[in-house]
Amino acid sequence: MSSIEAPLSPVDAQLPGDMVSGSQSAAGAVVGAPVPSEKKSDYKGFVAGVFSGIAKLSVGHPFDTVKVRLQTSKEGHFKGPLDCVLQTVRKEGVSGLYKGATPPLVGWMVMDSVMLGSLTLYRRLLLENVFSKPAIRSLTPFASYQPDPKTLPSFGHGIAGILAGTTVSFVAAPVEHIKARLQIQYAADKSKRMYSGPIDCLKKLLRTHGIAGLYRGLCATILFRSFFFFWWGSYDVLTQWMKNNTSMSAPVINFWAGGISAQIFWLTSYPSDVVKQRLMTDPMGGALGDGERKFRRWKDAARAVYRRELNSLLAKYYLPVPTSPPVQIFRLVLINSSNHGRQIEPAPILVTNSTLLIPALPRSFHRSIRPEMAVARMRRTNPVTLLLAAILAFGFVIFVLSPSTSSASPVRAGSGSASSSSSSQQRREDDAAENPLSPPTKAFFKSQPVRHDGQQAPPPVVQYDLNQLSSSSNSATKGERILILTPMARFVPEYWDNVVKLTYPHELISIGFIIPTNKEGNAALAALEDAIGKTQSGPIDKRFASISILRQDFEPPLQSQDEKERHKIANQKARRESMSRARNSLLFTTLGPATAWVLWLDADIVETPQTLIQDLTAHDYPVLVPNCYQRYYNSEKKKMDVRPYDYNSWIDSSTAQNMAAEMGPEEILLEGYAEMPTYRTLMAHLADTTNPNPKKIIELDGVGGTALMVKAEVHRDGAMFPAFPFYHLVETEGFAKMAKRLGYSVYGLPDYFVYHQNE
Repeated sequence: MSSIEAPLSPVDAQLPGDMVSGSQSAAGAVVGAPVPSEKKSDYKGFVAGVFSGIAKLSVGHPFDTVKVRLQTSKEGHFKGPLDCVLQTVRKEGVSGLYKGATPPLVGWMVMDSVMLGSLTLYRRLLLENVFSKPAIRSLTPFASYQPDPKTLPSFGHGIAGILAGTTVSFVAAPVEHIKARLQIQYAADKSKRMYSGPIDCLKKLLRTHGIAGLYRGLCATILFRSFFFFWWGSYDVLTQWMKNNTSMSAPVINFWAGGISAQIFWLTSYPSDVVKQRLMTDPMGGALGDGERKFRRWKDAARAVYRRELNSLLAKYYLPVPTSPPVQIFRLVLINSSNHGRQIEPAPILVTNSTLLIPALPRSFHRSIRPEMAVARMRRTNPVTLLLAAILAFGFVIFVLSPSTSSASPVRAGSGSASSSSSSQQRREDDAAENPLSPPTKAFFKSQPVRHDGQQAPPPVVQYDLNQLSSSSNSATKGERILILTPMARFVPEYWDNVVKLTYPHELISIGFIIPTNKEGNAALAALEDAIGKTQSGPIDKRFASISILRQDFEPPLQSQDEKERHKIANQKARRESMSRARNSLLFTTLGPATAWVLWLDADIVETPQTLIQDLTAHDYPVLVPNCYQRYYNSEKKKMDVRPYDYNSWIDSSTAQNMAAEMGPEEILLEGYAEMPTYRTLMAHLADTTNPNPKKIIELDGVGGTALMVKAEVHRDGAMFPAFPFYHLVETEGFAKMAKRLGYSVYGLPDYFVYHQNE
């Protein structure tokens, strides 16, 4: 076997499960993790590789020994893998299966470290220098299915695999060369072996053939590892597909994607592995005195395998190749079913451990095989074997099709009307608000039952595992909870009507408000409670999971909520600092352990697409803001028209940065005022209102808060709305700066519109 680098996941990379010959385990990679973007993360791949190499050796080396012996032995030496194991144990003991284990014990730690570290590095370099360029990305195969410019496409994962495989080949070639020569020593008595151990083998190879002899098979090793393209490329495709189309948890996705991608890799690379092993175990000749060399180059070995032995090798030696459990089980069922009750006719294509691949070869190819090749007959299959195989196969089918227990039940959110199934209805009833006005935020507990002594039971102590909390592009399907937060000074009926029309499952939505304690605030509270009472007392599928109303404990800086008064430049610093305090109070009070996304929605937003939540979460970005416009009557055109409203979403400019550098510590930059020309690129001016592309994305440096979707983890990591000059920015623009300082990217949708009330 080739020492395939077990991809135990570095923290920042998305890697499949550990793969060794004949065995397979799933590593706990994070599904959907982005390609690492910081150099400091590269070392994690090396550390993970060290431990994966140790774990792989203890399990995989016996399978490797069997495979190498089957690949390199003379025809008829072994009847199959089981016969190889029995002969090895009978003649050499169990230790015979671990011959040549010392080189990989040291080598695999280094090889896996180099493999995973270089893979992480190549992924980052390819993303930053190649696939981030639109011209190159547009020419990349299948990149249209992965439009996010910040994500490495599957084709890029494959290229990174080739580069990493080539890099590690310079370490792997001598290790595998020594290992293979030790594994084909059949003598039980050490005195009769050519090499007493790995050090002796290394010395003899260097003494008789030099460095070139030690590195014999390097080209074949590079060729074999070039098939890492299929391994890493298929793994990325499979994980993304399973993430988007199934409800399986991350460990289950890693298990299945790792197993299937391993199967794809071995099915494509196995012939090159046979060539490599034949070349590495071929006599060196010369002063070593081990026989006459048959193959001068890897091409000679490839021709020999192809012309004379390919068919038999495929028939005999695909069994030790690492395959995922369900593939092996279905293979067992099909083979036994197709051959039950009859013997296999003598033919050079079938042996005791026949595979499904062989019957597909053309008859003309079968006839080209030498007639003197050994043939074995398959025994009549025991019916008990068929029964057990069928039961196991059925179990794996149930395992695949059953939704993960860590995922929420799938919820369809396309029409606004929820599923009528009894389970969905029961969940709505369980999640529905206990009080129609302002119950506690989900997932805090409803009131506890009264005990027999008349006292109310205390709330239970509960532990929450936030590692199981997901925020993904399939938010509705995965049952991810949304928290809509709205600071409100005036109640606008159109705002509430728009929220009620959102088609995201209402039982997954919690809403929080914060209202000032002045006269206007009291009026807003009364109107809001009336609207909430009607909704929360109505049909269950229209009710929200919970609604919380907070009152500010500080006076607003402006008594008037007139639009012109609110937007005067002289009032901005005090007004926006007060808004920051309100937003932070609302956020820290209502953010619950089950919240996956936070949607900030101004109380003046009166029109959005009904699929607003699904549309924004589908991009799976940590911070995303749509373009806020306003409808108005254009007196020049004599018809209704639209115009930009929110100018706080922007791309920074050198002019603004220079202005900030000259400001005092308490001064702030403001956008959208002629008195303070920053010459920033405003997203409001980048919109195409004629032929909009709602999925167009740009990266931003500042955001507005009229409609702002934020992953809850961004807030949990500490990103809030500074009520003080933070890099000369406050409120939502300061939040964007803080999020970027925490390592999150900020994006905008210039052609996706929400509309502000026209006062």
